[in-house]
Amino acid sequence: MNVEIKHVLESLNDRQREAALAGDGPVLVIAGPGTGKTKTLTVRLAYLLAERHVAPEALLAVTFTTRAALGMRERLERLVGSQADRVFLGTFHSFCFQLLRAEGHRLDLPRDFGVADQRDQVTIMQRALRRLGQPDHAAQRMLHDVFAFRHRRASGNSPVDDPNLAEISEAYQRDLRKCDLLDFDELLLLGVRLLERVDEVREDIRQRFAHVLVDEYQDVDPVQRELLRVLVGDRNHLWAVGDGDQAIYAFRGVESEHVLRFEHHYPNGRVVTLEQSYRFTPQIAAVASQVIRHNASRRRLTLNTANASGSPVHVVSFPDEQAEAAWIVRQIEERVGGTSHYQHYKGKVTDTVSRREQSFRDFAVLCRLHALTKPLQEALRNSGIPHRVVGEARFFDKKIVKDVLAYLRVSHNPHDDSSFAHVLNRPPRGIGAQTQAALEAEAEQQGLSLYDALGKSVRLSSSQLRAARSLVTLIEDVRRNKEEKPLSRFIAHVAGVTGLREWRTGQDPRHDNDLLLLRSIAAKYDEMNTGTALRQFLEEATLAVAVDDYDASIDAVSLMTIHAAKGLEFTEVMLCGVEEGSLPRENGDLEEERRLFYVGLTRAKERVSLLHCRSRFLFGSRRDREASRFLQEFDESLKETTVIADRLRRSKQEPEQLSLLG
Repeated sequence: MNVEIKHVLESLNDRQREAALAGDGPVLVIAGPGTGKTKTLTVRLAYLLAERHVAPEALLAVTFTTRAALGMRERLERLVGSQADRVFLGTFHSFCFQLLRAEGHRLDLPRDFGVADQRDQVTIMQRALRRLGQPDHAAQRMLHDVFAFRHRRASGNSPVDDPNLAEISEAYQRDLRKCDLLDFDELLLLGVRLLERVDEVREDIRQRFAHVLVDEYQDVDPVQRELLRVLVGDRNHLWAVGDGDQAIYAFRGVESEHVLRFEHHYPNGRVVTLEQSYRFTPQIAAVASQVIRHNASRRRLTLNTANASGSPVHVVSFPDEQAEAAWIVRQIEERVGGTSHYQHYKGKVTDTVSRREQSFRDFAVLCRLHALTKPLQEALRNSGIPHRVVGEARFFDKKIVKDVLAYLRVSHNPHDDSSFAHVLNRPPRGIGAQTQAALEAEAEQQGLSLYDALGKSVRLSSSQLRAARSLVTLIEDVRRNKEEKPLSRFIAHVAGVTGLREWRTGQDPRHDNDLLLLRSIAAKYDEMNTGTALRQFLEEATLAVAVDDYDASIDAVSLMTIHAAKGLEFTEVMLCGVEEGSLPRENGDLEEERRLFYVGLTRAKERVSLLHCRSRFLFGSRRDREASRFLQEFDESLKETTVIADRLRRSKQEPEQLSLLG
């Protein structure tokens, strides 16, 4: 046996080793939080490569975020070296993207299609609605309805009683194709359609991939489950790892029942359970196990750990959200070492950051909704504590980044109407919304892209026509010269020659930092031909999700939703809004709500604080709140409770002031 593989196998516990060395499948590994699922999956891949001598190209490993895929690839490289580069390790969407790029012409897809991001989707839906004579203000909601309509139709439950939705769906899809675009949702649907309809492609894929491995199996939705079924075929060489107790995406159409019914779907299936957690203290393990035990629809799993004993879970009751924010600020300052240590961080004194007991990155404040953190964000700003809101928006959605990406997309495909419409008046060149709408109408009437319609427009004034045609000349010049520079330098060139950098940094100097970060992300493609690099970079930007932006090396307190935090861990977690109506959500599925609480709780390694307010201002009104029922579902011996008293009411003559630190 390979010495390195033998060593890493010896480092696994008995259950992990059983899972990693399992036969061809089907195998389901139930892995509780912190039980080493990623390590086990990676060792499984290494074992197949080094000991079973499976060709790297015959391994397909899929997960849900680019961040998770990159983490697995880095681990695998340490075990097997350059072979890791030849294993497909990516997301479901990236797999389908590559499949459709290679074989999508069999479904009459353009060979060089792009993928519409959220901005593109809204813009194209608005255009489709206007053409149908319907108001475009509800484009976002209509996208949601269209996606649901597609999934029902794909599953054979076509909603024939809604011809209006069918018409909107068809109009939206026509506009996508006119721009040579697919949307994110279509990647999976069309990937499955291709494999089901084209026998030659399906058999080729099955022959190519001898083993299919799936991370976060509990999050697989019906379309992804169908994709796996088609990929695996009769061989059943499926190895999946997940945890039904962490299934928290019902709002995306995910049903965790397939975890419970694994042996039904795969009668010869084998289930291995990982219960030994290496993440947290025995107190956190006990609280998590006692709470989740109240769910009836689950596979039995009881977390245990050999880690050193820690503090009880801290339950804190506040009069309102301002008191909650002030307490969080005070706790962070005390742990990190006070304001002076923040000055060290900023370089205002000669001492070093390394003297801090903890770093800001050790803290995460989690909640059900981003809206719950608004008072806390203000309190953190006022106290000078560095923080970042994760998952609220992608880095690729920042203003200058979106602008540059739109120019890059147009340089790659000038007939991408959504991107061309975005750059038409950025920076401002005298083409307003009404003129742009008229130009779009002209293009629609003539069956042309906006790019081609400019040369034949009768709607633009002479000055507007000059400005628009100068933009076309600029884009053509950029397209001709893009091969002369590595991608990161090409991005700097585009930002400069278009005037974007000067315009955006004039509005806010911080845009310059965003541009530098964009170039640093692109730099990994600099050794490639620029055309190829540009295509791959635009794919990465489109397929990235908001949580992929999380960078553990940044020394700042993380504020995020529980959904965005899944898969992460922190030294200390403060879970806000543990109140009836928030967690659990009013009229929500109680078992899913409990799983959400469980996921938030188990992100912590050393300390957990469960926070609730007796009164909270949210969405324009103040309401009295009751503590969540989940706080009563674990033993009193595992908790420490603190009640922050109501503040004294001030007289009307005395101005009310709130000290964030008092």
